[in-house]
Amino acid sequence: MSAYRQKFLAFRVYRFKDTDAYGELYDIHADRIRRFLVFKVPRKEDAEEITSEVFLRGWEYMTSSAVDNVGALLFRIARNITADFYRKNTPVEVVEDSVLEQVPASGSLVEEVTQKGESDDLIEKMKLLKDEYREVLVLRYLNELSISEIASTLEQTPNNVRVTLHRAKKALQELCVEPSITT
Repeated sequence: MSAYRQKFLAFRVYRFKDTDAYGELYDIHADRIRRFLVFKVPRKEDAEEITSEVFLRGWEYMTSSAVDNVGALLFRIARNITADFYRKNTPVEVVEDSVLEQVPASGSLVEEVTQKGESDDLIEKMKLLKDEYREVLVLRYLNELSISEIASTLEQTPNNVRVTLHRAKKALQELCVEPSITT
């Protein structure tokens, strides 16, 4: 959906408290926010609960203030709620199986098992990255946000985001390369 359409919907929410417009914004952003949160909290249920809270707080904010970039606002709210979540709760073992459930089944069983194994491997490698690296990778490649949208979300400059993204890709690549045995 175009940025102009999202701005128009945000205006309708602000000016008229239009629930239908907010519903459209929810449809646009809910999966992206949920996917972002799955990598940040221990359980799928926590991600679902936080997603609901993000949109409740988003509604409260958008009905009282004009918003230019709805996606950035929602991701910022998600980051803040996640920080609150960890302040209140003791961390438990992180389970990322919910991400794998979203991978569509196709092809033969061998391909599916191989794909699941590679996904498990990549998720385990991503858990080893610094939080800021994991965050920019998820925003860029899973949520398909532009550099400027990520910069707005993280309250950083686009240049800073590019550098962080480059470092994150390099760190992930180093984790994925198998060390060679020399004798």
